[in-house]
Amino acid sequence: MEGFQQAAAEQQDGNIRLSWHGENLGEVKIYRAEDPDFQETADTLLGSTNEENYIVPVVAGTRPYFLLVGENGARIRIAERVIQMEGLVNFRDLGGYLTIDGRRTKWGKLLRSAAHDNISDHDVAFLQKIGLKTVVDYRSSYEVNGHPDRQIAGVTYQALRPFEDSNATNILDLAQFEHTSVEEAIRMLTTINRTLAGHPHCNEVYRQLVLIALEQEQVPVVQHCTAGKDRVGVGAATLLMALGVPRDVIMQDYLLSNYNRLSVNKLTEVAAGEKIEIPPEQLKLFEALTKVHEEYLAAFFDEVDTHWGGTEGYLKNALGLTDEQLAKMRELYLEQM
Repeated sequence: MEGFQQAAAEQQDGNIRLSWHGENLGEVKIYRAEDPDFQETADTLLGSTNEENYIVPVVAGTRPYFLLVGENGARIRIAERVIQMEGLVNFRDLGGYLTIDGRRTKWGKLLRSAAHDNISDHDVAFLQKIGLKTVVDYRSSYEVNGHPDRQIAGVTYQALRPFEDSNATNILDLAQFEHTSVEEAIRMLTTINRTLAGHPHCNEVYRQLVLIALEQEQVPVVQHCTAGKDRVGVGAATLLMALGVPRDVIMQDYLLSNYNRLSVNKLTEVAAGEKIEIPPEQLKLFEALTKVHEEYLAAFFDEVDTHWGGTEGYLKNALGLTDEQLAKMRELYLEQM
């Protein structure tokens, strides 16, 4: 098939390395801007190459987006998926994913991360520069009271709490895992992902997420929990399912949290502040809890299929979304390149 088959942007040693592969592309022109929806102009042209890679220096404090245009007219828009920050962990963009109908999710609109309690002045300036409008916080009251988000002027904060009840799970609540083994923790997190798919309160939380995304004045939006992996993992999956992204691609996005996750260091810092001694067995447990496993999200998908009859049933019957709302989501967040 002619055109771009894949493309990526990754930061390496103070540069952003653009790489791609495709058929009959010929000379590829590279354009750059800080607007995710920009179109190519002479002012945004960086250069061109017949190779399948291009090196661009990092410009501190900016969020660059790139448009690659092949000699044969093929086009693809790319950006760094993992956004490097000072205090904000696991900050990622849901753009650039190929959908079942051949379109791609737009960059710079739907974001995900860990908690915003430790964001730096540099992070705040960056989030303001990219035009962040809404922060969706899935954490329980316990988590928020202990580690409130650093709030940013002009940003709306929405508290959507899927586990604000007796089933609440807070990996920073050291006491609740006092007698839990690693195996039990994995089983617990698998069960949690089933609950996130099947419980009416959780369904309402993720319905609200989609409704926020449908309001353009609330976008860009970033969703977060504590580590940015479990509750956010389901939130990201829900948005990508609504946009028609295949499940294997959604799983790939989910597993990226293993490379950008909340570290055990943060957990031990919390423990030190509370004068709690953590035995080695507990550290192994916390290490397990800060990772994601494929079976967690697979359990969510299985519950979607068995309880709701598949993706369409989940979106329409569990979340109560209409055909018109789903069509609007795809109009807002997909582009044909």
